[in-house]
Amino acid sequence: MTNQNLSRRGFLKASGLTAASAVALTLSGLSISTNSWAMSLTKIDTHTGKSLSRLCRVLYPHTSLDEMYYDACVEALDEQTKTDNDLLTLLTLGVKALDSTSNSAFIDLPSESQLAAIKQIEETPFFNKVRGHVVVALYNNEKIWSTFGYQGPSYPFGGYLERGFNDINWLPNH
Repeated sequence: MTNQNLSRRGFLKASGLTAASAVALTLSGLSISTNSWAMSLTKIDTHTGKSLSRLCRVLYPHTSLDEMYYDACVEALDEQTKTDNDLLTLLTLGVKALDSTSNSAFIDLPSESQLAAIKQIEETPFFNKVRGHVVVALYNNEKIWSTFGYQGPSYPFGGYLERGFNDINWLPNH
């Protein structure tokens, strides 16, 4: 390994070029997209995984969230199926039930039809398992908390009384 001393001038020149490049990329419309995320599944097949991800979004719709957060919920389910074959069967058969509610696969349906399909299965163990899992897996993801204005747990800082109890500005004053 060579020891290269970087002068102040060299540092400023390099950092200036980096900043200029970043601005040029931004102005040109190029960016590193979060949509480059690819769901990684080991036990759940691709169709079931995509259908589950779409189900998650329909159940908990947030336009400000990228697909990767819903995919992460499915990946967590996939991880559980490694030790629970009954869960894998439940998920696979549940997606088949969603697909059978119309002439098209659930993921190919328009939004209104997807919601109607979900309403047809909302009393099933499949629906309850996915809904219960996603509400925890999605909202416990620290990466999305700021999207909703949540600052995180306050117990390490003495509770909400001492930290942010009265700092909400989105409720009307009565």
